[in-house]
Amino acid sequence: MIRIQEADFSLQEETEALLADRPGVGGTVCFVGTVREWVATSDSRVVALELEHYPGMTESELAKIETAALARFGVEALAVVHRVGRLALGENIVLVIAAAAHRAAAFDACRFVIDHLKVRATFWKREILDTGESRWVDACPGCEAAASRWEDLRGEGHTHAPPSPHDHDHDHAPPHHPPAAHGTIRAHGPGKVDWNGLRVGILTLSDSRDLSRDKSGDALEGLTRAVGGILVQRGILPDDEAAIRETLILWADELRLDLILTTGGTGPGPRDLTPEATRAVCVKEMPGLSELIRREGLNHVRSAVLTRGVAALRGTTLVVNLPGSTRGATQSFDAVADLIPHVLRMVHGGGH
Repeated sequence: MIRIQEADFSLQEETEALLADRPGVGGTVCFVGTVREWVATSDSRVVALELEHYPGMTESELAKIETAALARFGVEALAVVHRVGRLALGENIVLVIAAAAHRAAAFDACRFVIDHLKVRATFWKREILDTGESRWVDACPGCEAAASRWEDLRGEGHTHAPPSPHDHDHDHAPPHHPPAAHGTIRAHGPGKVDWNGLRVGILTLSDSRDLSRDKSGDALEGLTRAVGGILVQRGILPDDEAAIRETLILWADELRLDLILTTGGTGPGPRDLTPEATRAVCVKEMPGLSELIRREGLNHVRSAVLTRGVAALRGTTLVVNLPGSTRGATQSFDAVADLIPHVLRMVHGGGH
């Protein structure tokens, strides 16, 4: 049973409902996550959280986790209830219940579900500070260690914590968060981001991923929709220069997209060929956008200097290469998102 809701939940009621008509259950393990107060900076404390999710996608990921746990541990039943919206100190955030014939399976299944939820379910968390400011959270204490217990999560990033290096791009850092709204803390200060009406494509380049495990593509899709962009096309390709060129041409010339965001293949590796493919099919480079992306990356990790991504125009379509790691992609998005409409307006003859 999977449920995402704003309303609070009752541990007793949820447990009773799950165990009804299940006389074979001999052990039930419950995990409840709550909002805690803690020192965010030297002069501020967290007083509330705001949680958002990706409707449809989040439920789908949770359902996959549930199915895997049921098959792996042979438990009788599972329940996951996750809240979204604004939550005050002490309020419930998430509930996981695992019911099995024996306690060992229930313990293991419960841990499996919450550890995988932290990695693969698309939730975003913003801390509300007692100063009146807020900030999107990239780190979850202990989540990386917890994920390392499971072979399928080792080396994988997660929604609230730093991953182990696994992306083939330069920026091995924490994954995504939604674009910050007015009044939130940011590493830089761009203007308001408004992509209303822009037709966007997102192309992931990777030899090892598919769309079901494309965290950077998922993050960019969420960010695109959050600022009003229209996602027309999304795809994933291996690091093959010819295939990348063909796709960029198709999306620009046939689909007439305003913007193509690529993620992956911008590092110095032998298979990192996204910049070469982009240059081969584009006419005008926009080096300033690429430099902004590198500069933003350097605010977080020195290896950002190794990215070779470019931004360039094919006709009236702007192609922007972003790193392949989830945090690298989203930080890069933040660095240039407010400038994209301005660039496209000028491409169509508008002034400064």
